[in-house]
Amino acid sequence: MLISCLCVLGVVAFTNAKAIKDSLDDIPYDLLLKLKELAAQYDYPDYYTGPEPDDASGALREVPNWPTERTRPLIGQVGGLAVDSEGQVVVFHRAERRWDASSFVFNRLNPALGPIKGDVFLKLLPESGEVLSQFGGGQFYMPHGLTLDADDNMWITDVGLHQVMKIPKGSTTPSLVLGVKMEPGSDDTHFCKPTDVAVASTGEFFVADGYCNSRILKYSSSGTLLTKWGRPMSGTRAPEVDQLYIPHSLALVENKDLICVADRENSRIQCFDAGLNGTTAGTFRKSLQPNRGTIYAIEYDPNSDVIYVVNGPGMNDIIEGFTLDLDGNILETWGPRGTPMEHPHDVTVSRDGINVYAGDIGQDPRVYKFERPYGMAKTAGTPPYAIIG
Repeated sequence: MLISCLCVLGVVAFTNAKAIKDSLDDIPYDLLLKLKELAAQYDYPDYYTGPEPDDASGALREVPNWPTERTRPLIGQVGGLAVDSEGQVVVFHRAERRWDASSFVFNRLNPALGPIKGDVFLKLLPESGEVLSQFGGGQFYMPHGLTLDADDNMWITDVGLHQVMKIPKGSTTPSLVLGVKMEPGSDDTHFCKPTDVAVASTGEFFVADGYCNSRILKYSSSGTLLTKWGRPMSGTRAPEVDQLYIPHSLALVENKDLICVADRENSRIQCFDAGLNGTTAGTFRKSLQPNRGTIYAIEYDPNSDVIYVVNGPGMNDIIEGFTLDLDGNILETWGPRGTPMEHPHDVTVSRDGINVYAGDIGQDPRVYKFERPYGMAKTAGTPPYAIIG
């Protein structure tokens, strides 16, 4: 009976391949695999591009043709990415502006550059990547970091403005602004090209500052400075645990009271006490050194208890994404099929842990979507990325 079915379906595959492709979801996986083997005997094109049915590794795989061709031309250099509580992807990008050698003069934005004219926020539908909404034109100068808190409030950094802002859910204007507009500095009221924000469930938040100051600052929910730590490099000696060379991204591991810092040019991730559970914020805890070149962005996923990482250009380094456990072990590497990412700048994960997104600031700026096939994720008592349904 099975052989007869295969023969009939095999003939249909040659006469109406599109119909077969459109109905793959209705075909049992074991039968689909046999059809694929049958088609291979005739050198028929491989119409099934997903993972093999018996592949239980749960490895991240690129979602092809995401976002849509209508969306891609709207995306400029991607500063930050985040996913809201509905799974929608928020992109904080630079529209028509590019950060190049002429953008800054001694850490001040080139005075010839005004605000970015195009909209710098895009909200994308997770399934298709179509644009749901956009705003922000005429307000920002050099978008960089983006974080969404548990209530979907946006926290952003603009390295041209030298400011950190909180934009409430549903609003387009900030309710909290820290730093002095267009004025870099290193005292308690200034930033110098701040890069990222991490927000705790208590409302307390952390700022990575950044390209010039090599420090981390912790604030109360109302924006009062609580503490700060970190210092720049000195000489050519190996960096000490609190010496940071462009703290570029933050990941808060709240259940372990850790705030982890992508110490970009030192090619490591430095983790400190977050001070949320009675500890002293800024006390060094551990260093993760994956030996994968410069570390551009990190994002913690509590579903799998892992940190997603993207690296950047360097000498002989493969540009890719990789997944670390909290001891710094590489669990997997991932990236787009075919052409690799050029210059990934940020990474984020959906709140269910299924989808991972990476933003690129290269010559062809774009956002990549990766997913774990068939709902694979880590659950208690199972290996990482075991099938859960």
